[in-house]
Amino acid sequence: MESLHRASLQLRLLPLSLSPAPSRTLVLRTLLEPAARRRRLGADPPPKSGLIFPPRRRYSNSSPSIARAGWLLGLAGDKKKSGGPPDIVKAGDPVLHEPAREVDPADVGSERIQKIIDDMVAAMRKAPGVGLAAPQIGIPLRIIVLEDTKEYIGYAPKEETKAQDRRPFDLLC
Repeated sequence: MESLHRASLQLRLLPLSLSPAPSRTLVLRTLLEPAARRRRLGADPPPKSGLIFPPRRRYSNSSPSIARAGWLLGLAGDKKKSGGPPDIVKAGDPVLHEPAREVDPADVGSERIQKIIDDMVAAMRKAPGVGLAAPQIGIPLRIIVLEDTKEYIGYAPKEETKAQDRRPFDLLC
């Protein structure tokens, strides 16, 4: 049996055995396993320096910090715990690539749709902007809000606003 030695992160030598097994795989016998177990139990102090790799992070599927897909934000209960306006999704988000669903006119007065509209108005004013579509905040519905105030029109050159026949209007939903 042939044995090779390699340095570990703590500069200990690990024997690497070549086994004449039928699968011809390398078998690595780790001498650090007992030390790693003791470290988890708190017996060994953590290494002082020389770490090449950061410690491995463990992820849990039950963690509330896992980001949900954009289109789930509007369909599942609470969007954000902070209570502020929803964030505008980034370019490339899947909700921006899928067709938005129509909203039944009978549902426009429902509490759910009105909450979505209120969130859209808050996000539009926070951005700031003159309009916002529901998919831009992660909700795949055909809803838009528009508001072009004198303040916003004042930023554009006079010739441009005259050529566009741009006039201020209040909030449209």
